[in-house]
Amino acid sequence: MKSRLNIFSNTSLKNFLNTTLSQYKISIMDLDTIEYDNKTIEANIIILNNNKEVDLINFSKLGENYLIMTNTKISNLKSKTTLKFLKTPMSINYFKSSIKNFSQNLKIQFCDISIDNEKIINLNNKSFCYLTKVEFEILSYLIREKEASKTFIKENILNIRSNIETNSLESHLSRIRKKMNKVNTVVQIKTKSEKLLITV
Repeated sequence: MKSRLNIFSNTSLKNFLNTTLSQYKISIMDLDTIEYDNKTIEANIIILNNNKEVDLINFSKLGENYLIMTNTKISNLKSKTTLKFLKTPMSINYFKSSIKNFSQNLKIQFCDISIDNEKIINLNNKSFCYLTKVEFEILSYLIREKEASKTFIKENILNIRSNIETNSLESHLSRIRKKMNKVNTVVQIKTKSEKLLITV
């Protein structure tokens, strides 16, 4: 399943980005459409080409899941924020590996839990458990979408054809629920018919 990547830019890079980052589901938007949500759980990249564009951005209101790409002087910006920066120009391989590293290390928060680097943490009592890669993908997808069909998760995360009978998803869900209980979160994964819902 392709990870989402939101790219904010006033330049016409659509073809280049879609080709270079073909492993992602990309949405390209203008800079003035940035929503200053510090709890976003998606990967967001802001591409800035000049100081006028830099002045358009309120860096203090951006959350941790933003990466700033710029060819302008960034030393002044770095002192004002803890955001991640990429200085252009750079090689395509470096660009791709930087995006991969950034998208794999997003912070995901929902209610009293945070998922960081495949570790689920209760923000109130600081208890934690490690998730497998598949558990991380299932849980982060549910947090992002709030509900999903079992068929979608089987086909797109577990790579199981819908006509194959298996208890694999139920096994993964059981392990995720046990880990959520272990960290004593109020968040729950509920099954309703063929749908999964994440609730509090």
